[in-house]
Amino acid sequence: MAGRSKKDEERTKKLHRLLSILRNLDLHKKCTPQILSQQFGTTERNIYRDLNDLDAAGFSIVFDKEENTYRFTDQDFTLRDLDLNADELTALLVGKQLSHSLGKPFEKAYQSLLKKVHKDTGYKTRASADKIEKVQQFLIDIAPVEGFEQIERQYNAIVEAMDKKEEIAVVYKAMKDRKETKRDIAPYGLIFHEGLWYVIGYCYLRRAVHTFALDCIKGFKITGKPYNIPPGFNMADYFKPGWHMMRYGEPVEVVLKFSERYARWITRRKWHPTQVIEEQKDGSIIFKVMIEGTRELKWWTYHWIPYCEILAPAELRKEVAEEMRAMLSKYENNS
Repeated sequence: MAGRSKKDEERTKKLHRLLSILRNLDLHKKCTPQILSQQFGTTERNIYRDLNDLDAAGFSIVFDKEENTYRFTDQDFTLRDLDLNADELTALLVGKQLSHSLGKPFEKAYQSLLKKVHKDTGYKTRASADKIEKVQQFLIDIAPVEGFEQIERQYNAIVEAMDKKEEIAVVYKAMKDRKETKRDIAPYGLIFHEGLWYVIGYCYLRRAVHTFALDCIKGFKITGKPYNIPPGFNMADYFKPGWHMMRYGEPVEVVLKFSERYARWITRRKWHPTQVIEEQKDGSIIFKVMIEGTRELKWWTYHWIPYCEILAPAELRKEVAEEMRAMLSKYENNS
């Protein structure tokens, strides 16, 4: 058998260099023509040719002047198969249910993410993902958005306005009085709550921060007027003083009494950042909370009737008593 030609040997050396250079780039090792030429015992000119050949082959490579090294243009690019551990894979698949509940943009994003998982991960992860997808192992019980297509244009316009940091003019039809008003809003963020989407932002008509339901927005236009979100504004912190979504009036302490039968249901979770629970000798509990606006909390107490009693404030207790009497009269009239 004839020996290998010098040309074949040069090709083998070049292939070895190309694979080694790719491995060095993948491991984020320092890669300069000087270092690589010494590593492989060749000229810097050959290294430049190698880098150009790799770039032409589809491995986009750039020189990072700050780091003084060559690297992949996409810093997240890797030659290695990405594998997800059990918890990461579970979190990804739980997201499937969440994305379905939140609406079309999130479903699309999830599907795109899942395609990348199937494309870019190793065989083990792909096989596990396929297996888990076929058998439902988790149920995330949150109210899904209904008819997202009816608010999709509003949603997209608000996202665009937030990206541009430009105000949006809307025609808003409030649920309470069904009156339409024109508002200029500086949108701060979007909130998904109990199956509905809301936008929170500064309302120039009311000269205060307000929350608006997207399905109540009947007309909208991005105005081109710039705005800035106040430094330190945080949506989670904004809503903490209320019970859930509503904030109004001065802070007031609400005191509730839950009977022994349902005390354990109340004590098993955190309902509000300010809650204080006092256990009583008879097994009941006193539940105290400081909030701005009692309407949502009042609705919540109705869920626990007749095992919840409002002790304070007196105005809220009176309001509930009047509503209860009205409700009883309807039941009595129909009996």
